[in-house]
Amino acid sequence: MQRRKYSSKNMKKFMITGMVVWLLLMSGNIILVICTPKHTLLDILMILSELVIGIIYFFWFYRDIYLPNLRLTWQIKELNHGQMKDDDMIQEIVSIISSLDSIALKEKNAEILEKNAEINNLQDQINPHFLYNTLEVIRGEALLNGEEKIAGMTLSLANYFRYNISRKETFVYLKDELKNGMNYFNIQKTRFGDKISCEIIYHDIEESLVSNCYIPKLILQPVIENAIYHGLEMKMGAGKITIHITATKSSLKINVADDGMGMTQEKVDELNCDLDDRNEDNLSRENTKRHNGVAVKNIRKRLKLYWEEKAYMVVVSELGVGTQVHISMPLIYQIEEYMN
Repeated sequence: MQRRKYSSKNMKKFMITGMVVWLLLMSGNIILVICTPKHTLLDILMILSELVIGIIYFFWFYRDIYLPNLRLTWQIKELNHGQMKDDDMIQEIVSIISSLDSIALKEKNAEILEKNAEINNLQDQINPHFLYNTLEVIRGEALLNGEEKIAGMTLSLANYFRYNISRKETFVYLKDELKNGMNYFNIQKTRFGDKISCEIIYHDIEESLVSNCYIPKLILQPVIENAIYHGLEMKMGAGKITIHITATKSSLKINVADDGMGMTQEKVDELNCDLDDRNEDNLSRENTKRHNGVAVKNIRKRLKLYWEEKAYMVVVSELGVGTQVHISMPLIYQIEEYMN
């Protein structure tokens, strides 16, 4: 593939050409409005909007693309004439590369957001009623044939899908998040039987006082999933998950503990570290099969997004003893400020 040559002259020509085209379009719109006997406020606002957008675009192009390219051209010329010191040259090149990397990162993030929007649109086109009706038919047939175990699993599966697909809320009641977690656990229990068990314990607080507090959706289910697949599945004998819930006047604390295989300290440190965007891609690739690192990263990122330092998630584990996932967040009963 032949690479284009983006010299400062070409950049300047591109910028001037774009400005001329923009000015011609603006002039045409202004003349059209002036010549129109009745022009509305909307027409004037549209012209002003085009003017502002054009100014912002050319300012961005001049600052983030044209100037770095021009600086690089100057530095190369000075280097060719022996007028630049090596340290100055290196510093300038690093600065220019950093600027270009920042532009590339913004473009990459925009592309990811666009892909996510396309995926969400495809998901929205799925009609979940067919799925629910089919599961209800299976459940009905199971009950008619006395298969209560299959009927119970089908009900849990329907409720699980209904919670994850049909409910679009960002925040949900704690009681609903716990119920979804237990639906998922009951589905897995059909497979593992008495090998796994789960219990919810409220410490020093009445269940009714925190049942209707709000937490981010899908905070608990990934943790329960990890506890089963990375803690209890490989354990010899039965294993248990215990969800401990405590609260103060201002905070809610959830501790999901299992008595499974546990993890090495190296793995614990990896899960607890705050990774930057460059390492996040590596983490996602490394944990695609085992999934636990991705889930922990996702939950921690969402907690930080909503509450910054007021919320946290910490993993504690001992090999051969078990794992605990500590989650803390503000205790809230009004979510309007987080829904915008």
